[in-house]
Amino acid sequence: MPAKKGERIEPKYDGEKLHALINEGKNEKEIMVALGVLSKPTLKNHLMKLMQEKKVYLEIPGATTRTRSSSPVYKKGRIVLSANMLAGMAFEEGQKFTVKKTEDGLKLKLA
Repeated sequence: MPAKKGERIEPKYDGEKLHALINEGKNEKEIMVALGVLSKPTLKNHLMKLMQEKKVYLEIPGATTRTRSSSPVYKKGRIVLSANMLAGMAFEEGQKFTVKKTEDGLKLKLA
C-alpha cells in the first residue's frame, strides 16, 4: 500500500543486520542510522522481534529507558526523586538537601 502524504515510511525489519550491529557494540543512534530507523519505538519493536527469534536477551548500548524510576517527576509543586534514582548513593532517609540553580541545571547538596 503506498504511503499517504505526510506519512513516514519506516524500513523493513532486518534481524541479521540488527544482530550484527549489536554484536559490534554500536550504540542506539548508530544502529538507527545504519538501519534507516526514524523512531526509537520502531527500533525497540525490531529489537523485541529479534529477541523472540533468537530466544536470547539483547541490549542496545546507549538505549535509554525513561521510567519513573529513572526520571524525576514534577507534580503538586514538588520534584519527586525515587529511591531507584538514588540507589548506590550515600543518602539516608530523612536527610536534608539544598538545591542550587546553576548554568548546567539544578544541583543537590547535602545540608
